[in-house]
Amino acid sequence: MKKWVIAAFAYLAVVIGAYYIVGAFVNNEPVDHASEHDADKQTPEQHAHDEEENSDDHAHHDHGDSPSHSENEVFPNIESQDDKLVVTLLDKEDHPVDDLKINHEKYMHLIVVSEDMETFLHLHPERIAPGVFEADHSLNEGMYKIYVDIVPTNLAYEIEPMSLMIGDHAHHEHGPDLIPEQNWTKTTNGYEVTLTSPSFSVQGDVLLQFEIDGGEPEQYLGALGHVVIIDESMEQFIHVHPTNDVNPTFNAHFTEAGLYKLWAEFKLGGKVYDFPFVIEITE
Repeated sequence: MKKWVIAAFAYLAVVIGAYYIVGAFVNNEPVDHASEHDADKQTPEQHAHDEEENSDDHAHHDHGDSPSHSENEVFPNIESQDDKLVVTLLDKEDHPVDDLKINHEKYMHLIVVSEDMETFLHLHPERIAPGVFEADHSLNEGMYKIYVDIVPTNLAYEIEPMSLMIGDHAHHEHGPDLIPEQNWTKTTNGYEVTLTSPSFSVQGDVLLQFEIDGGEPEQYLGALGHVVIIDESMEQFIHVHPTNDVNPTFNAHFTEAGLYKLWAEFKLGGKVYDFPFVIEITE
């Protein structure tokens, strides 16, 4: 009898313990199960969202110098190979871009400016393969900003600066130390060019008027001259041409006040010369 009573109590203890264990499991399971069910339900959507956020759709920006340039459909890359500058044009899928319009007699204008803004080159690379252009150079060792001026067919493109190191340049020079111009006449090889513009402001188009003494400007790349303008941060690039075929007069529009350096290019006596000026654009 005693053994039976003990066995009965033991059985009862097991049943009660099992009841509480199962009850606890059952009471908690709806919450955990609902959470797991929601997670399973959301995982594909969340995964797709994460995939979209972490995708490499914008990797093509590496072909340029500015990752914020999201509207561009053409992305230049430039390399120095011995005494050559090689420019490769790629689209969003890394396919060569080879369909360009002729712009002032050339498919590509390559503007090269040293980081101190003392060296200026206006080159015209030649096509050597689909989407690949090449130009000779004799640049000194140092850091340069490169501006690829092209007009692609049916593809959006805006010029963005790219950095290029020439040689084993151990350190960068300091940036440009621009001082507003005091002498508005520049002389090169006996030719005097004077910038006679009355004012420089962001309030409207700036009229750039030049007087040339010692020669008459000749047609150069389909115009009487070219003016390239770059701000002191070397981020803004402006390339303008004469407003007529009689006088070397240019219109330029500025969106920000500050210091800018411009190079006026004229063909005189059969050769092309550039005349640099530093201007201050006011509010």
